[in-house]
Amino acid sequence: MFDTAYVHSMLRRNDALLWGYYNIYIKCLLWISSGTTLGMDQWIGGISPERHHPSKIFFNKSMKVCPYISQPYRPQLPGPRLYLYALRSALVQTPIPDTHGRRVDLAPWPKRIDKKGTVEFVNNARPEYERLQGQGIRPDMIVLCTGYKQSFPFLNKSGDKSALPYPTPNCADVRSIWKRDDPSVGFIGFVRPSLGAIPPLSELQAQLWVSHLLSPQSILKKLQPEDESHYKLKPAPDARITYGVDHESYAYQLALDMGSAPGLVNIVRLFSWKAKVTSWKLLIIWIFGANLNTKFRLQGPWQWDGAVPTLTSDEMWETITRRPLFFGHFAVSILPMCIFGPINLLCWLYATGEVLLMALLVLLWERPAPERSWTKMME
Repeated sequence: MFDTAYVHSMLRRNDALLWGYYNIYIKCLLWISSGTTLGMDQWIGGISPERHHPSKIFFNKSMKVCPYISQPYRPQLPGPRLYLYALRSALVQTPIPDTHGRRVDLAPWPKRIDKKGTVEFVNNARPEYERLQGQGIRPDMIVLCTGYKQSFPFLNKSGDKSALPYPTPNCADVRSIWKRDDPSVGFIGFVRPSLGAIPPLSELQAQLWVSHLLSPQSILKKLQPEDESHYKLKPAPDARITYGVDHESYAYQLALDMGSAPGLVNIVRLFSWKAKVTSWKLLIIWIFGANLNTKFRLQGPWQWDGAVPTLTSDEMWETITRRPLFFGHFAVSILPMCIFGPINLLCWLYATGEVLLMALLVLLWERPAPERSWTKMME
């Protein structure tokens, strides 16, 4: 609420405030929970400061290896750093598993491998290089993670093999799904959420693409290009992945485009005193729950009769009740609502006042000719 749903267009199209809040919030939460802002119990291997921002990175939720990587780098020597760590961890600390002396060593890029199989690492002037320098490491196996490129030459309509291949998903300029000049091909599942899953977004992408194919006029009028920047990540110009999105903002935008995003009035209309428990659970899940796909089956072209029972089922309800009180409900939901709710209200008041002022000027301008002068209007 108020940061992905019900966001005024003024705030949505100038999203520095939203990203700035989450940058501070995430780093503070990481420090309180584990003492470092690089990641949950991540004391080494942090990304560069210029990229250390939620609008530029993809989060990795798997933290099981972190205790093994961080074991040699946590504050251990007497000093201010250790005392601050000890004080914070005594009050609030996410449990750290005992590795029993086992560890995973982080290494810089390999520079070369000699005839004996010993690796010489690039001096990156970071702690991991100092730690591994002179150890004579001979790996049993090297895995080359070379990445991949996306290309679809078989979609070339001309059939000429020498012609340029069909555009890649990076060229899909309508919600990262299809090219405006060729809506017959939809790229489904190619966006990458910074935190979240690809399959739910793929379902919403498919719904919007099919809706556009069946009724292009009803969809095109809602697809405003200026609504795209707020859900796209902001990578460096030379980044390998340029199709990252914020999961919650992107999901809600696709639902808005289809007319599938219910508002408060729509939820209230579904309220039934005969099933008041179910109705209250629906309202709470709509406010505090993530942008689950089932939320966007309550109305719109993909409306489904089973949406309410599914949303209020124990499985969905557990996503709300299992959250911790402070780090869950307060930090994730209530605090952002308290901050961005009033900001959205101010944006709405400003925009409404601007519209009323313009309407007043139009009325003054349309008065009889003797009174219709700019001088009198300004007076």
